[in-house]
Amino acid sequence: MGSAVRLGATGLSAALLLAACSGQSETATIPPCPRVGILADAARLTVFRDGPGRDVTDVQSISNVSGFSGSCYYENKQRTVVVDLRIELTSERGPAAGGPRFADLPYFVSILDKNRNILVQQDFTLRADYPANSARVGLFDELEQRINLKDGEFGNAYEVLIGFRLTPDQLEWNRQNRRR
Repeated sequence: MGSAVRLGATGLSAALLLAACSGQSETATIPPCPRVGILADAARLTVFRDGPGRDVTDVQSISNVSGFSGSCYYENKQRTVVVDLRIELTSERGPAAGGPRFADLPYFVSILDKNRNILVQQDFTLRADYPANSARVGLFDELEQRINLKDGEFGNAYEVLIGFRLTPDQLEWNRQNRRR
């Protein structure tokens, strides 16, 4: 594996590494990682019970993409950047929750090029199992994303976005009820 660079919530930048070569110190640049972020419109998943109601009493669960961390490294003579991600989610049962004490949380990870074209989008699902004594649970998923680079490109030519897989109604709900 190559050198790791920590991912940050506001993006990633190049870091410097001192390397010894023939007894002399040289400054070597670690290639930059892709930017990683949470898609604001898809950061929350609100599930309502069936029917027309859309107030707090109709909520079965509310889940959030609460954060991420990770690292990246280059392989294959710097033709591939590998991004290791740990995605953090929270989920809370709402007043209308009944029946099973779990919720399936569908989310996606997209890789975009510098023109913001989606190159790859993968779907994942995590199951939030609510303990008997709690209506809230935190969970995480770990995954690896591989990006094949064009000649002369580095990881910072790409962006990795995380969000929930939403229905059109859920997306509209998020846009109308964004926290301020």
